Amino acid sequence: MKRDKHASETRNHGVRWAVSELNYLEAHYQTAPLVDMATHLGRTASAIMAMAGKLGLSRAENVWSDEELRCLHQYYPVEGQRIMRRLPRKSDEAIRFKARDLGIVSPGHTYARQWEEQEWQLLRQNRHRSPLELMPLFPDRSLSSIKNALIRLKRSNGQGTRPAGSASSKKVTIAWTKSEKAILLRWYETSKTMEEILAMLPGRPRESVFAAANKLGLFRPLSDWTDKEIQILKEHYPEEGPAVVKRLPGRQRRTTSQKAAQLGLRMNSSTPRHTWSPEDCERLEKHLHLSFPELQRLFPGRSLSSLKNACNRVRARRKAEYEG
Repeated sequence: MKRDKHASETRNHGVRWAVSELNYLEAHYQTAPLVDMATHLGRTASAIMAMAGKLGLSRAENVWSDEELRCLHQYYPVEGQRIMRRLPRKSDEAIRFKARDLGIVSPGHTYARQWEEQEWQLLRQNRHRSPLELMPLFPDRSLSSIKNALIRLKRSNGQGTRPAGSASSKKVTIAWTKSEKAILLRWYETSKTMEEILAMLPGRPRESVFAAANKLGLFRPLSDWTDKEIQILKEHYPEEGPAVVKRLPGRQRRTTSQKAAQLGLRMNSSTPRHTWSPEDCERLEKHLHLSFPELQRLFPGRSLSSLKNACNRVRARRKAEYEG
């Protein structure tokens, strides 16, 4: 009986979250007991808390009071992240996310702004100080930005005029924040256009958004295709099949095949099929416990339907061997 109850509570373990589940989580996470939510969603408490973190949700004991909100509205536009001293119970990330949620902007606020040479020199001269002590010297920088800059400075051993990899001519990869991921999880699979989503993510190029969504296992609706992409699909899909995805940056094999089917495109009979090799089957069997988004990262050349069919074949073979 206990085993059956545990199985029902984790029936969706490893399954990608549906939009309806995310809506339920947003509506009930602050007040509902974790046990009740786990039973309703069929997921473990740790999985629920992890997804809540991605969405920027917090429990009732961590919600903002009216006094804290007034303080944020009054001082954040003037002080930026220095407001932390007025809000000792709030973290740097919590303040930034709440301010963005309310549309409050700090002075000199920009997204993914690179550090200038003068800032590196000032930081190098004061690198013996703690990040909190450095905040008055860098009023337009968040605490996390200062921490990351200190780490980069230490890795460069304080040599030269800039830390390695900080030259303006070299592309700098900016890590995605939880609030940015929450925007993707909320809107990427909806009818919103890419232009509207990009407007919510200032400083993020289209390719970066596609790559981050792919890591989260998200897919765009089939209607969000440009005329140029459709033309490429019509020209090359009959000969190349799902491999045409290489010509479509940011697109995935599953959505490419679905769009081709929607357009009535078919592969030529001479187009080679991507069969499963014995090595692929053996690797899949070793990782059968992973979720489908994780398996897609492990098998980048496979569509979701191909992975599901292969998993079903492996499970059917195991069952036959067990019963035999």
